[in-house]
Amino acid sequence: MKIKTFEIRVDPAVRERDERIVNEFLAAVRVSRLHCGCLRGRSSWTVIVIFHDPTDEEIAAAPALVGDFLPPATDLTEQECERYEALCLWRDRRAEAMGRKPFVIASNRDLLNIARNDVATPEDLLEIRGFGPRRAERYGAEIVAVLDSLEDACG
Repeated sequence: MKIKTFEIRVDPAVRERDERIVNEFLAAVRVSRLHCGCLRGRSSWTVIVIFHDPTDEEIAAAPALVGDFLPPATDLTEQECERYEALCLWRDRRAEAMGRKPFVIASNRDLLNIARNDVATPEDLLEIRGFGPRRAERYGAEIVAVLDSLEDACG
């Protein structure tokens, strides 16, 4: 049995990132117990997870989404993580506006690949696995605008 703690900050600017990290972890392990509580004097919650590593049979039976498509957030640089989070937020809002599922616009893996690469123009998306000419034409300008807005905010 193992234990891991997480902090989920209340601030909306970082809450979604913190929640995504916890959700990715929870999807990758077999949870025995889960405890949570508010941290006094801080605007955050703590989550304590008591877990077992999944067995080989459980790994084989589980969907491949977390292990194959979403590596742990610690594998990302801080800048890549910010890019990924911004791209996920854009994709989810775009999908909602279109009345479609988010993966129709771009999978988590596609967004992760974009976050890890230098994309400065819609044409650069053609170098990203999963993006063809149609997708790059349809969403390229919006994706570049999202990435540019991060660059502008960071200076």
